[in-house]
Amino acid sequence: MHFAIFTAILWSFAGFASSRLSRLYGAAQANLLRLFCATILLTLLALGLNVFALPAGAWLFALSGFLHLAVGDVGLFAVYRRLGPRIGVLAVSCLAPPTALVVEWLVLGTVVLWSQLLLAAGVLVCVAFAVAPRERMHLSAFELRRGIVAGIIATLGQGSSAAVSRMGYAEVAAAGQQVGPYMPTLLRCASGCAGVFLWLLWRKTRGEAIRGKQTDMLPHRRIGGHPLAWLGVSTLLGPVIGVLFLMKALETTPSVLVQATLSTLPIFMIPVAWFFDGNAPSRRSLLSGFLAIVLVILMILGGRIF
Repeated sequence: MHFAIFTAILWSFAGFASSRLSRLYGAAQANLLRLFCATILLTLLALGLNVFALPAGAWLFALSGFLHLAVGDVGLFAVYRRLGPRIGVLAVSCLAPPTALVVEWLVLGTVVLWSQLLLAAGVLVCVAFAVAPRERMHLSAFELRRGIVAGIIATLGQGSSAAVSRMGYAEVAAAGQQVGPYMPTLLRCASGCAGVFLWLLWRKTRGEAIRGKQTDMLPHRRIGGHPLAWLGVSTLLGPVIGVLFLMKALETTPSVLVQATLSTLPIFMIPVAWFFDGNAPSRRSLLSGFLAIVLVILMILGGRIF
């Protein structure tokens, strides 16, 4: 499950870059940009490594990518734009693990230790204390409701996506195949890219605006950033390297534990926001974050302390 921790660390940087892109271009368009670039990079990587053959359960990996990168991330980008990156990932952290648990239990019958579930719940509580939002209180009730709805959509998409990926790996095992993370990651990115493109196309036919306003952009207090730089960080650390690590984690670990580990993403975003925006964390954030990391380590060890 150490791959899940690596994913959370990488996604903390990618999430911050994604929040910049979403304020510049809008949630769906920013997501399409990074997914298109990621699909090209992953295709070249798969060709170069000669691992381009479709694995068993390929459609499940594609479906998981659609749920995560199209449905889930479009919702998450919308939360980024309305409520900010830390509140956005907090919203996803709360519901994604139980969603993954229910879906994987219903489909695959996967059962985890009660001690690991208890530790996972403890991680979520610590994360909530660490990044309990006190910002964005100026939002209107309408905008706040839209942000909450977008957060629910994001959590359901991402939580079910992890369980569907586990179903894909179950198909691979049943077929007696050996598959690396490259093709599952490529299938996820390509289907997510297609899903976001269709979403944008549908919005355009309805005459809706799909580009964010430049004035929505938050100021860079310490480091100025060019859109291409944020796009590069968001692409490489998000749907490319980050998802490669995620697929390695899901190959052997129940999705609820992976999602609970990924819920520490807001914790890792605290120092990122501190460095880039000068947003110093409180002692509550630091202590709760430290405790969350300790609980994740115990969860990785299989809850043996119990």
